[in-house]
Amino acid sequence: MRYLAVLFMLFSGSAAASEERQMSGDEIAVLLPTITASIGSTNQTFATDGGTIFKVGTRISNGRWRVQGDFYCSTWPPSDAWRCYEVHFEKSEGKSPDRIIWVDAQLGNETINFILPKAQ
Repeated sequence: MRYLAVLFMLFSGSAAASEERQMSGDEIAVLLPTITASIGSTNQTFATDGGTIFKVGTRISNGRWRVQGDFYCSTWPPSDAWRCYEVHFEKSEGKSPDRIIWVDAQLGNETINFILPKAQ
C-alpha cells in the first residue's frame, strides 16, 4: 500500500504519466525502502537504515546506501568509496512494471531495472 502511495506522489500533477523524469532526493528516500529493483536474476532491496542487498542468482552482496542532494549513493565492501547516481522514474504504459533508471553521475552510464513492490 505504501508503494502505491509513493507512486501516486510521484505522478500527482504530472501531465504525461509515461514520461521519464528525474526524482528528487526526498522522492528517492521515500521510494527505495518500498521496492525491489529487478532485472532478470538480479534484485536489489533497500532498508530504511541504509542497508542494501544486491542479489545475482544465489550470490548476495551487502552494501550501504544514502541520499545525497538529489542523488542515490552506494558503497560496497570491501571498498569504502561512495558512487552516486541520478535516479529516474518511468511509469509503464502497459502491464509491465514501472522502471527505475540509475544514471552514473561520473560516467553517464544507465542501468535500467523494473520496480517491484518489496516482499513483506
